[in-house]
Amino acid sequence: MTRQRIRYVCQNCGSVQAKWMGRCPDCGEWNTLVETVVEVSPKEPSRPVLLSANEPQPLTAVNTEHDARIRLSMTELDRVLGGGLVPGSVNLIGGDPGIGKSTLLLQVAADLAEAGGRVLYISGEESLRQIKMRAERLGITSGNILLMSEVHLEPILAHIEQVQPQLAIVDS
Repeated sequence: MTRQRIRYVCQNCGSVQAKWMGRCPDCGEWNTLVETVVEVSPKEPSRPVLLSANEPQPLTAVNTEHDARIRLSMTELDRVLGGGLVPGSVNLIGGDPGIGKSTLLLQVAADLAEAGGRVLYISGEESLRQIKMRAERLGITSGNILLMSEVHLEPILAHIEQVQPQLAIVDS
């Protein structure tokens, strides 16, 4: 059984939004969202969670001998991270606006890129042009840093899967 809902469709890029906005969040064009009535099907019931094939293990049985950390040229950041970045880990860098989180992350990207690693730097707030301008101010010119501006999780995960970077930075 379908229901009718009002959605706002961008006349420039076709993006669909649940509420009206002055500017399309996908293409950035102003006053392009037009009210449209669409048919919406009811949500499917949630699927059961499948258990992993891995079984829980005692702490003493976990081997950490081969987990080498990726050392950075920034000794203080290495120290804060416990000796470097752990491959496969997720690290959250937080702080007040304007204190340099994005600059620090771009420097980490440059550090790994200069060592030959491929880095995917994804920004949800800044355009590629803004990131490039910051990189130029810092003297960063590596071709091993791939830039992307995206706010939706699905394309972010798809690009990480496609690119297979040594480091993926998602800078909100």
